[in-house]
Amino acid sequence: MNGTTGRVLTTLGVLALACGAAAAADTPPRGQALADLQTALHRAGTGPATWHVTTVSAHPGDSVQTVEVVGSLEDARLALERQFPGRTTVVRGHAGQDLLWDRGQDHALEAALLALEHRDWQVFETGVAPDGRTTVGVVGDLAAARAFLDTHYPGRTVVHGNSGP
Repeated sequence: MNGTTGRVLTTLGVLALACGAAAAADTPPRGQALADLQTALHRAGTGPATWHVTTVSAHPGDSVQTVEVVGSLEDARLALERQFPGRTTVVRGHAGQDLLWDRGQDHALEAALLALEHRDWQVFETGVAPDGRTTVGVVGDLAAARAFLDTHYPGRTVVHGNSGP
């Protein structure tokens, strides 16, 4: 009887470990892991010549991120699948985003940046850097501007003062 009980308990233990490992493998990213993944996806889509990430999102509990892209969907799918295998679904960005995107220049982002109002700094100009990021000319506290923009637009901006980049 003890031998049978021992085998049953061992089998149940192995099943519990297997189920736990399977559940852990399918667990969607949460908290900081989700923020890091979405930031990495935005950075991967900043600057490529044929496509650009506009939005990254997922419904709560989803393990796959929906990545809205303007430009070549096929190029984006190939690049993101190579870098993030099985973790993305690439879809076409909104028609308005298509009209605003021009080889890395993000006119919608530039308009949003020019409209920002902060007590310690102000955006006076925007443009496009050679790597596809948006250049942001700032008057005032450069460190505060960089901190704000790096938090709200990670990997998408290059901040400089009024003396140039």
